[in-house]
Amino acid sequence: MEDSALRQKKVVIPVTLSLLLALVYVVLRLFGRRLMDETGFDWLLTAVIISTGVAIVRIISYVIFDIIFQKRKGREAPALLRMVISIIGYAALFVVVYTFVFQRDLSGVLATSAVLTVIIGLALQDTLGNFFAGLSLHIEQPYYIGDAIQLGDMLGKVESVTWRTTTIRTNDNSLIIFPNNKIARESLEIHPLQSLNRRVLAFPAPYSAPPQQIISLVREAVRTLPRVSPEKTPVVRIREFSDSSITYEILYWVADYMWTPNMDAQIRERIWYLYSRNGLDIPFPIRHVLFEQREPSAQIQEIDLARVIDSVEIFEPLTREEREKVIASLARYVYAPGEEILRRGAAGDSMFVIRRGKAEVQAPAANGKPQRVAVLEAGDFFGEMALFTGEPRTADVQALEEVEVFEIKKSAIEQLFCDNEKLAEAFSRKIAERQARLAEYSRAVPASEVSIQSETILKRIKRFFKLG
Repeated sequence: MEDSALRQKKVVIPVTLSLLLALVYVVLRLFGRRLMDETGFDWLLTAVIISTGVAIVRIISYVIFDIIFQKRKGREAPALLRMVISIIGYAALFVVVYTFVFQRDLSGVLATSAVLTVIIGLALQDTLGNFFAGLSLHIEQPYYIGDAIQLGDMLGKVESVTWRTTTIRTNDNSLIIFPNNKIARESLEIHPLQSLNRRVLAFPAPYSAPPQQIISLVREAVRTLPRVSPEKTPVVRIREFSDSSITYEILYWVADYMWTPNMDAQIRERIWYLYSRNGLDIPFPIRHVLFEQREPSAQIQEIDLARVIDSVEIFEPLTREEREKVIASLARYVYAPGEEILRRGAAGDSMFVIRRGKAEVQAPAANGKPQRVAVLEAGDFFGEMALFTGEPRTADVQALEEVEVFEIKKSAIEQLFCDNEKLAEAFSRKIAERQARLAEYSRAVPASEVSIQSETILKRIKRFFKLG
């Protein structure tokens, strides 16, 4: 609004001045011939013509750019285009004044200027090429400040556009300056800021994995990444059948294309963790021979797993033989930082024990927003109610760093109950004691209340495992 008012003012001033000068000229011609000679009248007429010409040029510029151009294009006209039109208008005004007012011949000037134009044109060929290319870019405006453009192998964010050059800033924080004639000659890829810019990333998967498994796992992992646009769901599809793998591709959308190198790296990291958790190998066309000492490694692993199970207090009623059965059924998973391990409200029939890393537990606050309620570390466990009673998950659990967990499934506990139904009572008592310790406000819980809660949990366990 301020620019429009300023331009209107620039039109009004020369129009007013030209009218005043014209009025003075007419009055002096009619009533004041004695006050001024013919030379003075010529100079006054020149001032009238110049002020009128300036007013006409500015009126034409205002009508073309502030009314017609803005109405059709919906944006401000480039300053460079305004300047070029003004220069042409003032040059025409000079010709009119020089020829008709001063009655001089332009042929000599034109002959001399033609020679100078040829010399200057040859000397400034590249500069003039950049100028007209910059003029074309200002008229068309294919990109704006903040957009990402790719010229050849160079990708950067537009920082400035002048009549001669375009400057971009790369992800290495370096500035690259392109002459405008180079941009006008070569093909240019533009990724507008705050628009849905699509990115395609290829990755391999083994032939043994069903395509629907790969597609659903990777799509969900990519969808939850920050900076991936929530407006469009990522697409995962098969690109080709390669020699040693199936090549898939991920199509995802971002608002700022400059983040795609970081996004690609995060997606590859998530894929690695997904493959690790689901027992999939990343295919590669090489042969390798591994020499490993299996027995000592297996022995160390067995001792480590025994320590993990021993740290879970609700398994205290189990004998060593029963604990070994649980150990044999453990499933190992590794989660990346920021990945979701459990989702509130989801169905489940297993619990998890953290071997290494940290995870946070989130539950909705009074305003409905999630808040951190606990941080779990190595040796901590979660999800026991879903394992023993089949209840839905009551909180979200998210990895704060790389987290390795062991999952204990319903099938392992079900086998223990088949061998010893009395374990259900022992488990219910341990779970009730744990819940009493975790009660809100750390109040003292009477033994009678713990006993009642234990009976309730026992009924749920029997119902879930269909025990008599």
